[in-house]
Amino acid sequence: MSGRPSDEELARADIVVAADVEADDLDVRVAPEHTVEFHGEDQGASGTNRENLPENVTEGQRYRSVRIRYALDVRAARPD
Repeated sequence: MSGRPSDEELARADIVVAADVEADDLDVRVAPEHTVEFHGEDQGASGTNRENLPENVTEGQRYRSVRIRYALDVRAARPD
């Protein structure tokens, strides 16, 4: 995922889901597979800003002092 949507994108959204997560230690047992899909044109965006955690984590790896800031914004389809 690319970086978190900008403040301007979040302000234009009809729906916003956001989370900030912190961990002193994060043990990765199974590397997750994840995707976010939007259908239509310019209907939304999502992404993370990460501290001390790579985009693709390694199974069996321990990461320390981790912070993840995630946001998803969606705009409702408008009739023509």
